Amino acid sequence: MDGKLVAELLKSDADVAETQTEIETAHRMGVTGVPCFTIDGKYVLMGAETPENIASAICKAAAEAEEETSARRPVTHAT
Repeated sequence: MDGKLVAELLKSDADVAETQTEIETAHRMGVTGVPCFTIDGKYVLMGAETPENIASAICKAAAEAEEETSARRPVTHAT
């Protein structure tokens, strides 16, 4: 981080609205602590998680995204 930039931002109201929006979004998602990982906007892992749990959530989200993408592809018939 740029120390001078951080010091200037802390003295001002810059990014206050954006930060407040992020806090409100986190509260709506049920975030109550840190660390918190959100995956594809669907899964939330709070607190210390094992690498295996994080990998599992990522794989699940990726599989669901692939299923959604496949469902939207048009079906073509061979002639």
